[in-house]
Amino acid sequence: MDFYAISALINAVTSLTLGCFVFFKNKRNLTNNTFILLSFSVFFWSVFYFLWQISNTYYEALNYTRLLSIGSTLIPIFYLHWVLSFLEAEDKFSNFVLLFGYTITTVFLIFSFSPYFVRDVEPMIFFQYWPKAGFLYTTYLITSYIGLFGYGAIQLLREYYKTKGLKHYQIKYILIGTVFGFLGGITNFFLWYDILIPPVGNVVISLYVFILFYAMIKFRLMDVRIVARKVFIYIVISAFAYSFFYLLILFYNTFFGGVFNIGSYAFGLIVAPFFVLAFYNANKITRGFANKYIFSSLYNYQETISKLTEELTNHIDLNIITKLIVTTIKDTIEIEEANIYLVNNKTLPLSYKIASTSESGKNKDKIKTIKNNYLIDTLSKNQKILVGEELDLAVKENGNNETKQKYENIIEYMKELKASVILPLVANKKLIGIITLDSKKSKDPYTKEDLELLTVLSNQAGIAIENARQYKQIKEFGKTLEEKVYEQTKDIKQNNQYLQELLTMKSDFLRVVSHQLNTPLSIIRGYFSMMKEGDYESKKALPVIEAGLYRIINTVADFCDAYKMEGEKMKTEPIKMDIDLAVKAVVKEKLGYAKEKGLKLTILPPKAKLPDVWCDQEKISRAIANIIENAISYTKKGAIEISYKTIKDMLEVSIRDEGSGITKEDRDKIFQKFSRGEKAPSIHPDGSGLGLYIAKKIAEGNGGDITYESKGENKGTIFRITIPIYKKQDKKIKRK
Repeated sequence: MDFYAISALINAVTSLTLGCFVFFKNKRNLTNNTFILLSFSVFFWSVFYFLWQISNTYYEALNYTRLLSIGSTLIPIFYLHWVLSFLEAEDKFSNFVLLFGYTITTVFLIFSFSPYFVRDVEPMIFFQYWPKAGFLYTTYLITSYIGLFGYGAIQLLREYYKTKGLKHYQIKYILIGTVFGFLGGITNFFLWYDILIPPVGNVVISLYVFILFYAMIKFRLMDVRIVARKVFIYIVISAFAYSFFYLLILFYNTFFGGVFNIGSYAFGLIVAPFFVLAFYNANKITRGFANKYIFSSLYNYQETISKLTEELTNHIDLNIITKLIVTTIKDTIEIEEANIYLVNNKTLPLSYKIASTSESGKNKDKIKTIKNNYLIDTLSKNQKILVGEELDLAVKENGNNETKQKYENIIEYMKELKASVILPLVANKKLIGIITLDSKKSKDPYTKEDLELLTVLSNQAGIAIENARQYKQIKEFGKTLEEKVYEQTKDIKQNNQYLQELLTMKSDFLRVVSHQLNTPLSIIRGYFSMMKEGDYESKKALPVIEAGLYRIINTVADFCDAYKMEGEKMKTEPIKMDIDLAVKAVVKEKLGYAKEKGLKLTILPPKAKLPDVWCDQEKISRAIANIIENAISYTKKGAIEISYKTIKDMLEVSIRDEGSGITKEDRDKIFQKFSRGEKAPSIHPDGSGLGLYIAKKIAEGNGGDITYESKGENKGTIFRITIPIYKKQDKKIKRK
């Protein structure tokens, strides 16, 4: 089998494979159907080209060359029909050319087995049998191969310079594929006319397959990316199974003398479990490889969705959420600019005001408010992504003047907004906002995977923004309520300081509860939504939901303890205890958390034997645990050290960290209830602001205190808790 036979076989396999991709994607679309016919024509031509090359007799070679001529005759007309359907060319001249092409092709097919088309086969250079052209074959080359191919290429070039974006790139790769296919095929014709140039370009015909395949995956040409991924996985797994099968047969023949004997059967029973295990792992590895390297965008998009969802559930502030959404979309899709507009319910008709932008204020003419118009009306009804390029196609396809005018109005408004794509933000089936996206930095069009990712992201963004808006409304309501209560109780508050503290507690309670309870509830709601829509596996979502429930339980417990300690003396049950044992128990409990963050948590050995202390063991242990956990949470790297010191009648436990430190602005409110540092939420978003408050109340209730020392931001902190040394207090109590 020579080089030319192999090249024909390669052309046949690649053409058939590509035709199958398109066939399984959409069998009803005219563009897809004509492409399938083109692919199978190339396949038909290539198969008989292969058989001709391996022919041993004159009559075999003559018949095969006449059969392959059927395929080569059909290729130009199917190519032209595919190009015209893709370009949606419906002008009279194009229809005339297409009709002429089918007519002349039918004539050529009728004479394809006559000497008028293929006159004879005879030896040429190193070929045993090479066909000679009849007079009709020359007519075929001029009218079909040059005329029909040429007309199709000219139409592509005209549209290439007219169009932009997605269509522009699709046409570009069709043209490149056409050049390779045409130049590769033309080298077959020289020897037909005694020009001694062998068909060296025949093998490059396969390149048109790979070029179009790339365009299909990258630029949504006939949308076959998902099918391509599945077929790739099936081919690799099938190759593995067949290879294993044939290697096993070779092994049987070599060592057992055949397949069908007792030794082979026994060995097969041993090999079978190993094959099942190997097949499972091969399937898993192939899928992982395909997702991560060949179809990497699909793999990375899943990571992006998971990461953004996790980030959104950690925040409840509307400004932070909108900025996070804009930044994520801008960085992931790599676009020039992204903006979020949110509904303003206070205006009639409704308008949408800009809430966040990725641009640094360079464009002073940016539209700040979108009023109700065709754009908003369409998004409210359809609640689907609007793509500028697809709207352009809709304008061309739609003959209804009213609908056409509507789409043209939207396109013009999108140009004013500098938006290539617009995403609806929907919550409770209502349009609460829109996201406008500019073109990509690379000027590439938005692919199908881009739009699928943006659909999922906009759904999650809508839920997160609605939660944030509700939180903001609760916050504003709490503020209004506080003002009204203040007005109604003005005289009473002047004489009752405790009532003022209750009002402050109420305000703090609303703020913290909104965050500490609403955030995990948002997490649970978001993951349930993703599970319901099939975007996230339940086995991955349930641990996150469980963590959210435990967070709610712990938060409620902290609230209860904080309010028990408010306004009354703490009840304690002091005993004589070894503080070192209690600290070691707490360190053992928190060691896992410290290791998870890469921190070193150690107890410095005391210089002398520590005296026993007199305190409530359970409560003091909790106070120390709160301080240690606080140190771990606000330390990114380094160590946390615990040491002891005796000061008169007190034993001091010092906890030193190398964390974020305490700024001057935060020092006065460090032990206040619900109080957190300015940058604390960005470092540890799950904090309630109650840990140090509870710890200080416990220390004071046991006759001690908590103090701290910090040199400033990012310079670490030392917390010192003092506990009374045991002085036989239990005996004094008994005497009393």
